[in-house]
Amino acid sequence: MPPPWSRRTFLAMTAGLALTAVACGSDKPGTVAGDGSVTVTHAFGETKIPSAPKRVVSAGLTEQDDLLALGVVPIAVTDWFGGEPFGTWPWALPKLGTAQPVVLNLVDGISVDQIAALKPDLIVATNAGLDADTYAKLSAIAPTIAQSGQHAFFEPWKDQASTIGQAVFKFDEMTKLVEAVDARFTEIGKNNSTFTGKKVVVVSATAFQDQYDVTPPGWRTEFLTQMGFAVPDEVNAFVKNDRAQVPRDKLASVLDAADVVVWKTESDDEQAALVADPMFSGLKSTLAKRNVFTGKELAGALAFSSVLSYPVVADRLPPMISKVLT
Repeated sequence: MPPPWSRRTFLAMTAGLALTAVACGSDKPGTVAGDGSVTVTHAFGETKIPSAPKRVVSAGLTEQDDLLALGVVPIAVTDWFGGEPFGTWPWALPKLGTAQPVVLNLVDGISVDQIAALKPDLIVATNAGLDADTYAKLSAIAPTIAQSGQHAFFEPWKDQASTIGQAVFKFDEMTKLVEAVDARFTEIGKNNSTFTGKKVVVVSATAFQDQYDVTPPGWRTEFLTQMGFAVPDEVNAFVKNDRAQVPRDKLASVLDAADVVVWKTESDDEQAALVADPMFSGLKSTLAKRNVFTGKELAGALAFSSVLSYPVVADRLPPMISKVLT
């Protein structure tokens, strides 16, 4: 996302933005009713989708991955960061085929008028910071799917995948894709006994307001625990609103508790600046040569945390960690 916006700024500004979920009905999620419709429950109530949608707008930061994983090519995609073509990262780009979706952004909030002009038959806004007023405006255009619960941005990836799977009439297919991701990480753990019990921490390579974004235990680190790793308990002291922002002068106390530190470096220049930082030089992981630098695509895959991006993590991160552990 271009300046003055950044992924880290967005996360900091939206931390704690919460909404109350509405109780689900008794039907199995994704059940097709007798009239051929599907009803999806979310934070603002229920949305009835009369038939499988054909013109879908991806109005939030990561929804395009879930749609494309199911073979649903959106007519509009919302760009987050990275400057990727059509706001779509390499792991998902082949699934666009020859399509050239309109690229939206959230710099000034959801572009309601622009979306209306596209005449969609479904608007997916599970990761768009949706509030009640904007939800009402979008719903006047087309059936709109909001976040399923308390997180207006970045709800657990499986919750988002489930909601989107229901909305496009492919809930069972999405369930199988999610299960395959889980199975992949679990299998990696079974095949790498040296991972068991090792402590791994994932951290931003640069500070925002003199604080580093450290990934706390929870859904964002489930893939690590599936592989046998653990997240250092020292992170917990800094968790607030589902995120951990660690001040620069406290960072060593957290990172030094880990066997491996994974730095989310998004460019060679960012990595070079980190390596030149005296703070970095004094870390135990640096002295023991147990740092991993992601590079742009792997950093993006960790950020997206989707059914399409996690296979990239499964392919690339375990060998990188294994190398520094040997």
